Amino acid sequence: MTSKNLMTLFALLTIVVMVLGACAPTATPAPQAPAPTAEAPKATAAPEPTAVPEPTAAPAKKTFIFGAQGEPVCLDPTVITDGISGRVTNQIFEGLVKFDGNTTNVVPSLAEKWETSADGTVWTFTLHKGVKFHDGTPFNAEAVVKNWDYWANTSNPLHKGKVDAGLVFEYYEGQFGGFDDASVITKVEAKDENTVVFTLKTPQGPFLNNLAMFVFVMWSPTALEAAGVESCKNPVGTGPFKFVEWVADEQVTLVKNPDYWDAANAAKVDEVIIRDIKDNSARLNALKAGEIHALEGMEPDSVPAVKADPNLQLILRPANNTGYLAFNYKIKEYQDVNVRQAFAHALNKQAYVDAFYGGLGLVAKEFIPPSLWGYNAAIEDYAYDTAKAKELLTAAGFPNGLTEITNADGTKGPLELWYMPVSRPYFPSPKDIAEAMAADLGKAGIQVELKSVDWSTYLDMRVKGNLPLYMLGWTGDNGDPDNFICYFFCKTGENAAREGFFPDEEVAKILNEAAIKTTQAERIPLYNQAEQLVHDRALRLFIANNQPPLALSAKVTGYVPNPTGTEYFNTIDIAQ
Repeated sequence: MTSKNLMTLFALLTIVVMVLGACAPTATPAPQAPAPTAEAPKATAAPEPTAVPEPTAAPAKKTFIFGAQGEPVCLDPTVITDGISGRVTNQIFEGLVKFDGNTTNVVPSLAEKWETSADGTVWTFTLHKGVKFHDGTPFNAEAVVKNWDYWANTSNPLHKGKVDAGLVFEYYEGQFGGFDDASVITKVEAKDENTVVFTLKTPQGPFLNNLAMFVFVMWSPTALEAAGVESCKNPVGTGPFKFVEWVADEQVTLVKNPDYWDAANAAKVDEVIIRDIKDNSARLNALKAGEIHALEGMEPDSVPAVKADPNLQLILRPANNTGYLAFNYKIKEYQDVNVRQAFAHALNKQAYVDAFYGGLGLVAKEFIPPSLWGYNAAIEDYAYDTAKAKELLTAAGFPNGLTEITNADGTKGPLELWYMPVSRPYFPSPKDIAEAMAADLGKAGIQVELKSVDWSTYLDMRVKGNLPLYMLGWTGDNGDPDNFICYFFCKTGENAAREGFFPDEEVAKILNEAAIKTTQAERIPLYNQAEQLVHDRALRLFIANNQPPLALSAKVTGYVPNPTGTEYFNTIDIAQ
């Protein structure tokens, strides 16, 4: 190769090397060791790992379980009269006003305020804004008007459908004098979206207390229209709990209303279950086992045991009830005052109170309980006197005693005493009390056969006049004497069918006069007079008043017993 060629080749190799160097990765220089110092540097501690928070557990679901004495009859408040059904509907529905805590003082509910005219015949209610029913329907003045028309207007298709189905608006008729033109309420008008005006024919002393009763509560008009005659099974209100299901002979389930309008009083528990446990002992055993959290209705000897159990608590509902024995005046023999007074003298009421009320009962001598204004302390009760009972039967034409009755159609039949199938505040052990009464009546020559049937049928037979002689009772609904004695004795003629089918014109006149007075000073003497007549004529036999005991788990707080039995479960909490 020539030198020229060699020089050319060398130049080419130099270019290749330069190109390859430009494409190669740049080498990272090796780290230089630090220069030695007099003291080695301290090691830096590794940072602590950041703590990862534990996942927050969802709060446990709170379920309050109440042990009831029987099955509800219906969950449409306006066509019920029994407290078992009312306990359920109290949680679902609300009225314009309500009773405050453990009193019968009236406070606002769906109405935030009200005023009345000087003559007491015009009542104007201002409603809370923004309230909705459980189905989303707005609550407003028009909804109030529609509810009132459902209750009071016999030509309203919903009202008529109920009556045709055998359901009656007994409380509306009783508290407001009747339906249509017979009602003391002549008009209910929506003045604007949030104002309702009631116009009355005459003043009504207990009007505001009537409105606070558990039956005069507001339905969603949309839901009521959809339910029709099935409203007993599909309740939709504005209350703190919503209806989920009713399993016959087992339980009713409610859930907390997440959109409840009164946030300050929203439910503290997530779910309410009201179980049907008819037997008193079984109900108490369920409480002790932790299967339920509260109950009503106990055997008398259970009261001391509950008081002594550290896992339980006992609270008493203020006495506001009367248990009685009712005559059906369609029966010929019961139309004779001597026969009725014979029954009165035959019954040893003090013995029943001592044996069956656990030290919490009182002998009743009149309808109005002693805790309520209007009670007539001057009435002297019938003495327990078997000989006097026999003497009165002889005067009535039964010297050999009474063993059969004459029905309205003239046929003869056995003398039956019907007792309730469920315990109630006024009769905590109805069968035992019935057996004791039957024994006492037998000593006086009055031979009775004991009968009973399920609760719903029992009440239906009572309304239709198919019970000849029967036990029942009354827990006051509004803290007013009118609700006790006028409810049953203000009506005459065909309207007297509410209880016993007995019209007493004199008693009715006095009670109707008392109802239109507006002060207690005017009303008390009239109630005293009426009670004396009812007693003297033995129109009904009053047996006992009672302070109903309620047993609860020690974990339960916030249960507020009300004299009327209108108790709300949104105040209740359960310790976990």
